[in-house]
Parts: sequence; C-alpha cells; structure tokens
Amino acid sequence: MFFDSLLRRPLIGLDIGVSGIKAVEIHHGHQCRLIAYNRVPLPWNSIQLDGDIKDRQALVEALKRLFRNGVFSSKKVVTGISGNSVMTKKITVPKMSEKELSHQLYFEAEQYLPFNIQDVNLDFAILGPTTTTGSTAMMDVLLVAAKKDYVRSVTSLVEEAGLVPAIIDTQAFALGNAFEFNYSHLTDHALGAANVIVDFGAGSTKLSVVEADKTVFAREFAQCGIGCTQRLAEKMAIQLPEAERLKIAQSTSPFVKPAIAEYVAEWVEEIVRTLDFFVSQSSERTLTGIYVCGGASQTDGLIQALESKVSAPVQPFNPIQNLAGSGKKMNAQAIREISFLGAVAVGLSLREPGDCQ
Repeated sequence: MFFDSLLRRPLIGLDIGVSGIKAVEIHHGHQCRLIAYNRVPLPWNSIQLDGDIKDRQALVEALKRLFRNGVFSSKKVVTGISGNSVMTKKITVPKMSEKELSHQLYFEAEQYLPFNIQDVNLDFAILGPTTTTGSTAMMDVLLVAAKKDYVRSVTSLVEEAGLVPAIIDTQAFALGNAFEFNYSHLTDHALGAANVIVDFGAGSTKLSVVEADKTVFAREFAQCGIGCTQRLAEKMAIQLPEAERLKIAQSTSPFVKPAIAEYVAEWVEEIVRTLDFFVSQSSERTLTGIYVCGGASQTDGLIQALESKVSAPVQPFNPIQNLAGSGKKMNAQAIREISFLGAVAVGLSLREPGDCQ
C-alpha cells in the first residue's frame, strides 16, 4: 500500500496477529494455486491488544521460524497492519481524477484525521460518485491513514527477521480482497447490496464491507477472543491461562457461561450498531450476507447471538474455496486451518507488486 517492490517476484502474505503469525504463498497464473502455509504461535502479550509491539525479539524469532526449512519460495512479503495506529474513513470530495486526488490527498484528508497529517502515510480508493443536490459533482473516497512510526516499526521488524517488505496493506482490505476473489459471483449484485466479512480474532475483531467489487467500509473492534478471556478471569478471580482453558474446555459450565454470555452480548452489540450505521448511510443499501471467520468465532454462543440480531444470513467465510490444488507443501490439517484462520493472510498473498490499494 505505502510502498511497492519493483521486482515481480512471488509475494508471501504475512499476517502478524496477537496470538500468532501466519503466512501464505499463492502462485499467480492462469489459475491461482495455494502453494504453502505456515503458522507460528507467539508468547502471551508479545503484541498488545492495541497493536503495539511489546516483545520485539519474540516476534523476530517467530518470523525466522516461520520461514525456516524452505517452506516458502520467497522472502518478499505483503504485511498486514491494524490497531490504533491505522484508520479508515469514507470522505466526500469534489469529483476529480485519481492523479489529481493523489496530489491533493493530504489537503483533503487533514480535516478528517485524529493524527497530525505530517505523521501519517495516506492512501485511498475512489468508491464512485455521490448523489448531491448541489451544482458541484462530488465523489466518495475511502481514506486509509497509518502512522509513519508504526509503519517503520513493522517494516524494520520484518527486515530484522531477514525478510523483504514489498507491500504494506491493512488487514481490513485484505479481508475484502479475499472475499472478492473467492465470492466474485456475489459481488455483481444491484446497487447498494453489500456483503460483510467479520474476522473474530484473538486481539481484535475486523469488519469489512464489500459492495460490487470494492471494499467500501472497514472497522476494527476492541472486543476479541483475549478480551473475553480477560473478562472471564476478572469475574472468576483467576489467572488468564486458566481463564483461557475454561473458556475453551468448560464454556457451558454454570460458573463460566454467564461471564462469556455477558461479553458476547456486548461484542455483538458493537457489530450490530456498526452495521446499522453503515446501512443508514443510504436508503438503497441492504446487507445480503455476513461471512465469519477467525479463531474467536468459536466462542460459545457468539455466532448464535449474531444470527439473532441481524436479518442477513450468517455463514462461514472460506478464503480458499477458489484456489486450485493444495500445493506439495500442504496437508489436510493445514488446509483446514487456513480455511478457518487464514483469511487475512490469503487476502494479502493475493496482492501483486504494482498494486497501489
């Protein structure tokens, strides 16, 4: 997103999350093919829930292990970023060409950002014309901003592990990219029809909305798998590792279930409030489907609670259903894992040098 490689070599999608790091390699040809996948867990609290890196050396070592033994054919990576240092926002500006907007972007964006304009990298996607009653033609733009020091920190981390940062992307856009590739038959609906992808992660929940063939809205929530564990630990006055064990192994226990249910209700309420806001922005807008993924989606009662609050059907998101084959370095367990946990990494690996979004 913020800088591209000049050499067209295979790019590896690299998803650095709170609980672990995942990487995916896809061969881009007549038919995209899944070549390799690997995942390495991270020590607890190596990355804080707000995205800040707390144990840099642990991440460097994990990245080195991830690429050890020749699992991947390249060390050029597309890295996804998220957290408090990244922001996406839809803005409306006078209609202009992409080139003109790129020249005026910092001037147009300054009024919308909570950051100092000099401290951020900016990118954008033109969504299309806006219906207005005035004489000036306007258009909607999805603005993406990331703090420069955060981008530099991630880039240097990747380089320290012996990898080559080719593209920096946002995890929210990666989700949209994976959806557009795998569910292209759903992206040509009538104007206003939208599909939602929700990635319930360990450290945050990411929501992306796709209309036609574009990601038009993105939001990140603090509610997450670890947040649920923390709530359970507080309620039961126990340590986090024990709370995590109980959340997974004894979720239906009368001592555990109420705390999980309380957190799930708040979690779902945030998602529903966001979807209501998104839909309210246009009288023609409707939600046609909600696709869920991520390890925290298995939290007891979460999907059922979401289904009870939304009118659109809720179903699993499979980020590899349109990828051919499984690759020589894949196995059945890896295929199951990537279809469940790998949506962001797949979306990142579908990018190619020269992409600018």
